Amino acid sequence: MTFKTATIIATYNGMQWIEECIESVIEDTQVIVVDNKSTDGTVEFIKKNFTEVILIEQNQNLGFGKANNIGISYAINNDAQYVLLLNQDAKIQSGSIDKLIEASKNNKDFGILSPIHCDWEGHYLESSFADYISYHKNKDFYSDFVLAKSLKEVYEVPFVAAACWFIRADAIKAVGGFDPIFKHLGEDVNLSQRFRFHGFKIGVLPNCIVMHDTKERIYEKIEKFSDAYYYKFDYRSKMKYANLNIPNWEEKLSYDKNQLWKELILCLIRLRIKDAKGYFKQIKYIEDIKSHCASSRALNEVKGSHYLN
Repeated sequence: MTFKTATIIATYNGMQWIEECIESVIEDTQVIVVDNKSTDGTVEFIKKNFTEVILIEQNQNLGFGKANNIGISYAINNDAQYVLLLNQDAKIQSGSIDKLIEASKNNKDFGILSPIHCDWEGHYLESSFADYISYHKNKDFYSDFVLAKSLKEVYEVPFVAAACWFIRADAIKAVGGFDPIFKHLGEDVNLSQRFRFHGFKIGVLPNCIVMHDTKERIYEKIEKFSDAYYYKFDYRSKMKYANLNIPNWEEKLSYDKNQLWKELILCLIRLRIKDAKGYFKQIKYIEDIKSHCASSRALNEVKGSHYLN
């Protein structure tokens, strides 16, 4: 098999979206679904209704990054020229694939291209996406729309979330897949950092749209020193210290670690023993994070299809 464009969809209990998601790309791409052991009928639905989809079932939930790496590897090994990473809760506007291919051909310095991200109905910009294209990220984007100027084919941005990424095969093979030091969250930020480090730009196309269903998400307040607190600290710290574009990362990590020691000592002085134990655990986390980031940086500084088989 040889694919021109392969769409990779990592699924986990995605029944409420999967039909519209697949239908939005099935006519224009070879769809590869990597399922993370869904239990809601997602796999059975795909087998029954989309027999042309390549379905790669996992016996455990590998998370977003590892599942996408499996799909990307499959596509690359079957000579795909382009890969589209599409969230299970997203659907792309008809005609967008051709526009993405054309823009990629015309702008070879861009490694990642993405459509405009809207809500599921296509009525509003996705709130986080509105920040990615803000004036401080690209002063032309909103100005060109509002002032009715001629729109550029691609607008460069420092980052756009991986709900819908269009990537040339040669670019992903040069940079590699998602780094497994990220379990879930932060992996797309890290990969974007690596694309920029290796000389590739990231861009948004103004003439195609992806609809992404995020309006029902609830972000609960995280209690300090809870499991969720440490999880967030872990991936955010790795986003910061594994960033290849920041050369003095060890100095920054040492500074942050010293600040944690200061907080710990203050807690002991004030007899806040529980908080002191929390900061001590956080310090142990940062020592482990340093080891992971050092290994990650050493590998990712060199071009190669890292994490892809």
